Amino acid sequence: MNQIIDYRKFCHDQKLEMNLDVQIITEVTGLNDKERYVCLTFDDGPSIEYTPQILDILREHNVHATFFVLGEFVSYFPEVARRIIEEGHEIANHTFSHPELHNLSQSELLSELLRTETEIASVIENEKCKLFRPTYGVFSADTVENVRKLGYKFVLWSRTMLVKDWELPGVDIMVNTITRHLKNGAIILLHDGGGNRDQTVQTIREVIPVILKKGYSIITVSELLNLSTTKGNSSE
Repeated sequence: MNQIIDYRKFCHDQKLEMNLDVQIITEVTGLNDKERYVCLTFDDGPSIEYTPQILDILREHNVHATFFVLGEFVSYFPEVARRIIEEGHEIANHTFSHPELHNLSQSELLSELLRTETEIASVIENEKCKLFRPTYGVFSADTVENVRKLGYKFVLWSRTMLVKDWELPGVDIMVNTITRHLKNGAIILLHDGGGNRDQTVQTIREVIPVILKKGYSIITVSELLNLSTTKGNSSE
């Protein structure tokens, strides 16, 4: 039986054992202890309203993030997608239309990824994104295998960095979640599309200076993976 895995359950209950026989990335290990790095990642964009605000803040602090985009929104807002790349950030694949992946056939899944690749390539010449994040954090072993066959790395986020910005919990709570669980190699999950992201914008405005003051550099997921000495062994 192809078990459906809801990664959010592992984030909600830290006592659950993650004995998953699949190659996924949740945070990056094998880093130099003398340097500290974290990743800010944003799902469900690009948004014409919120992504530019986030890009302004990132540029102000000269830091770079990874944006897991929806192909559908890339087609709506190509200028925003183009700006993401032009300002040194990373674009990654989050499907075309944000479906529940476990309900898709293999061909439907591949179509979602390839349509997004096509949209990205149409607005950003020669841009190849090879990171993928599943919608809702829900997937199966078959999902991972099919995605990896296309050359993608399967990227989630750190178990303690499920900030739940879609629930609008309040900026103070979101900032506290991030700062309390900072660790070298952490991948932070946020959203720049898919709803009201005013709190997310304010959160990164407040939390980035704190992260930097604590001695962390904020870099893209691919940059972080390239710094790891345990390539291919980056999952929890």
